[in-house]
Amino acid sequence: MKKNIHFSKENLNNINRLIKLLGIKGHGDIPKAIKFSVTYTLLNLKEDEKVLPDLNESDFKLWFSSVEHLKKVKKNKKIIENIEKSNTYKY
Repeated sequence: MKKNIHFSKENLNNINRLIKLLGIKGHGDIPKAIKFSVTYTLLNLKEDEKVLPDLNESDFKLWFSSVEHLKKVKKNKKIIENIEKSNTYKY
């Protein structure tokens, strides 16, 4: 059964980035990229599932807070790099 789906401009841009990363060219590039994304995500979730059920509640909270912290650090690093690039003075 085929279903029509619609994507926002942002999601289409992300799909196009994935298509370029995968090197998909030609007819059916969006369905191929989506199929790959679903397969890849499911495989990775299965790997996560092997670890997460063994974590008790406090360990899970610690794991999750660590992921949040890493995301903040990465975002701050990127902001600092952009500020440094924009503040380069030529004398």
